[in-house]
Amino acid sequence: MIRDMERKTSSGGSPVGILEATLREQQTLRTPVALFSDEYDSKSVRERFTHLIPLSKPEPGEQYAFEVNLDACTGCKACVAACHSLNGLDEDESWRDMGLLVGTRKEPYLQTVTTACHHCEDPACANGCPVLAYDKDAATGIVRHLDDQCIGCSYCILKCPYDVPKFNLKRGIVRKCDMCQGRLAEGEAPACVQACPNEAIKIKVVKLSEVPDRGQIIAGAYESSYTRPTTTYVSSKPLPAAAKPADAGRLELDHGHPPLAWMLVLTQMSAGAFIGCAVAMWLNVLSANEAAITSAAALVFGLAGIALSVLHLGQPLKAWRAFLGWRKSWLSREIIAFGALPGGGVAIAATWWLGNLDWMRLAVTGTAVAAFGAVLCSVMVYVDTHRPFWSLSNTAGKFLGTMLMLGAGTCAAVWIWRELPVATWAMAFTLLFRWTLSLWELSRYRSALEDESCAWHRSALVLTKHRSHHVELCGHLLIATGLLIPVMMGAGASMSWMLSISLVLMFASQVVERHYFFTAAAGSKMPGN
Repeated sequence: MIRDMERKTSSGGSPVGILEATLREQQTLRTPVALFSDEYDSKSVRERFTHLIPLSKPEPGEQYAFEVNLDACTGCKACVAACHSLNGLDEDESWRDMGLLVGTRKEPYLQTVTTACHHCEDPACANGCPVLAYDKDAATGIVRHLDDQCIGCSYCILKCPYDVPKFNLKRGIVRKCDMCQGRLAEGEAPACVQACPNEAIKIKVVKLSEVPDRGQIIAGAYESSYTRPTTTYVSSKPLPAAAKPADAGRLELDHGHPPLAWMLVLTQMSAGAFIGCAVAMWLNVLSANEAAITSAAALVFGLAGIALSVLHLGQPLKAWRAFLGWRKSWLSREIIAFGALPGGGVAIAATWWLGNLDWMRLAVTGTAVAAFGAVLCSVMVYVDTHRPFWSLSNTAGKFLGTMLMLGAGTCAAVWIWRELPVATWAMAFTLLFRWTLSLWELSRYRSALEDESCAWHRSALVLTKHRSHHVELCGHLLIATGLLIPVMMGAGASMSWMLSISLVLMFASQVVERHYFFTAAAGSKMPGN
């Protein structure tokens, strides 16, 4: 270009005129991006995707949904790559996954399955979120995650039976597929739909009345009556009855959630101590000072547990918002219930300072009731996930057993140092609860391990493969606290020190148990997730 200008200048042309002509010529040049944009906007190219997305928005009683043609899916993962690229996901983050279904020797079968969020009619993630970080669009039915609302508690991950929400460690929040709603709003196909070379993924409009109770949407998926997922998988070939996910036999550990394990044990210990103190006060075997000391110990354990739970959050500074979902979320209800502990502590301190034993008894009892209610909410937090290992009987037995055992142990340790006669009764109840809880847990574990029809047989297998040393450790701690320490006390060892050591060891055993309570949960998922 410079040489052309020099040539024109040497032939008598004006430099200014030459520059203007060159700039005008440059404005007519088209970049590759501009040329592609013009080509893409042309009718011939645009029509390529119109049969893959609806041409009109859903009517009332309808919503958008994915439809996957299994016959066309080859497992090339173009949809996975496109989703990752368009949404700017991190290297280890994926909103769309690829799984595999297999048959048996008698019924050979091999089928790749692409999966993403099912944008359920009754989404469990939204129902469980304590901060209302999920929104189901009234017009389209798309379940969106509101990143700025999220506190990173990961409860939606536990609630979703399809393993859809993914925790982003760098951002401290959960994220998931939103069906590329911005593209759909402009009449564009989502990234996965547009990228599939075989057009195996489509966006359809479905009637909500036709969504409920379809059984499994595909082999290996959770029963659809729970959340009513809208995704449909179609195929001209019948799916063999024996088809199952290729990874169905894999025994993997879930996340351990250490802060939650400690929180559960400490808060249940606190509730049990408050209950023990209240019972002793109603039996008139505690003075105001002794009740104040016992309540103080219970309050310290409870507040420590609540404080530790914040460490579980990806966005701990937003924890104050966790009560917003109280209408649907058991997690919000648990937080509200435990929030009564500081108020109860203030009431107990005030009545103790006033010297009114009757009012103090009521304050301790009220706090014990609130703490017990919070433990029941803790039970429901996990029962509501519909995981077999976290069934009502299993979870309630573990949590209430821990509450009674550690509560009685705390009262026994505090009262024995104060040389109160009631400590003997507390010690006897501690021993009773210790053996009852441990033998009950052991018998259920053995039964589930041997019975393949047991709902949480898979969790028992996970325990055997990955956490057998934890189970053995709990057995050793049972012998130490349930047999050796009582024998040593009978032989003349210091009861104050022995009961204190026993309490520490029982606490340790419950922390270990809560750890595999999480890691052996064996949650459901889609094939390959």
